[in-house]
Amino acid sequence: MALLAASPAIIRPRAVLRRALPRVPSASQVGFSTAAILGVGLLLSIVTTPDPLWWQLHFSRLGTFAAFSGHVFNATIIATSVGVVLFALRLNREMVQHSGTAVLTNRRAATIVPILVALLGINLSLVGFFPVNANEFVHDRGSTGAVFCFVVILSTSRWTLRGMHRVMSRASRLVALGLVATTAPYIGGFINLAAFELIVFSLIFWWLLLFARTIGRPADAPPPKPPTRTGSMQRTVVISPSAGMEHVAIATRDGMPTHSGMRAATHPRAAVPTRRLIHGHAAQRSDLAHHRARGGRTEVDRT
Repeated sequence: MALLAASPAIIRPRAVLRRALPRVPSASQVGFSTAAILGVGLLLSIVTTPDPLWWQLHFSRLGTFAAFSGHVFNATIIATSVGVVLFALRLNREMVQHSGTAVLTNRRAATIVPILVALLGINLSLVGFFPVNANEFVHDRGSTGAVFCFVVILSTSRWTLRGMHRVMSRASRLVALGLVATTAPYIGGFINLAAFELIVFSLIFWWLLLFARTIGRPADAPPPKPPTRTGSMQRTVVISPSAGMEHVAIATRDGMPTHSGMRAATHPRAAVPTRRLIHGHAAQRSDLAHHRARGGRTEVDRT
């Protein structure tokens, strides 16, 4: 028995393989990785481009050169499109888990939204596979189709994403305003196509990443209501035998007496009993004084 206890455990290849392989990444992790690939690839292409004035035209200018910068740009766009498609697959898996629940009431959203995101990635791949100097028509259709897919996602989010956290509705309104505020200056000629592309695709990726992080997030609980103050509706008049009119204490609803600064007219319900008690007390004091006076005179007459 001791030898069996001291013997090493049997190594199972499947268990070792499961530990060695990384876990399945979430949609948020895939999205952030894709955004990082896009950012690093664009920066590398910008730094190595032979045309320092590319920004006066558009980002697609970076992929027109038969040099290192052009290959990096096109490869980056293709890798980004693949990442967006994988992102859509992860979105589908996570949205299916929450569809039909309180955080995602629309069951069709788990199918519609990932399909539109995947189409966005497929259209984006056309930008990398067909540079603008090779096939301008397909290149432009790819970039326009990617933006169109996102506009459809954004415009239908009110129905497809019903039940999700309210941060998504706020983000959708902000992105919609941002797109409108960017399109108007571009049409007016105040900004060029490069600036327009930078702002639009930044808004698109920001919304998608926020959406991935919000899936399954429950709505905020309503703030607790303040406790209601309950008290007696009766008013009590307390009169000390040795107190005068100015020392009358009237207990209010909150239980805090209001002393000699308020007249009886400010408390109409307590005015009548207060006056009666005061007049009765004054009458008792006058009768007692009169009785003492009479008693004193009687004793003097007797003496």
